[in-house]
Amino acid sequence: MMKSQLTLCQRVTFNCLLWLGLSVFSANAATPSSLPASTSAPVYSQAEIKALGFDIAKSLRCPMSANQNLLDSQTKIANELKAEIFLQLEQGKRKSEIIDFMVARYGQQIRYMPTFAAGTFVLYLFPLGLLLLVFAWGFKQHQSTKTHKISNMDTHHD
Repeated sequence: MMKSQLTLCQRVTFNCLLWLGLSVFSANAATPSSLPASTSAPVYSQAEIKALGFDIAKSLRCPMSANQNLLDSQTKIANELKAEIFLQLEQGKRKSEIIDFMVARYGQQIRYMPTFAAGTFVLYLFPLGLLLLVFAWGFKQHQSTKTHKISNMDTHHD
């Protein structure tokens, strides 16, 4: 029984590490510098501009409002940034280009989901480390309970 639980713990740990590795790889693989540059700017319909604009505004944080994205915030700067997003979409800019523009202008803190970099690695690794600590603690608790039951069975003979 202990062997199967250890195997389950190992599988969960492996799956967590695999998920983290794949998410880091996919985030780094899809950076604008690694993608081939297209020579023609996309032409969006009004419905596409609206949908993309709302999507971009949801993924960016308002510089003035605490924990609000640009879409939800009604501050003056949020309204200006939303207008800038829609203007750039009408000019044929891609989502990644607009987000890069906003990051260059306001820094990484404008993103709701920061990229994996030297300054943000703790944001990604801390939850994984905490999860591993919880698994280790649970496994230790299970082992000590099992040992306690066995020692009680050995000392109480009729």
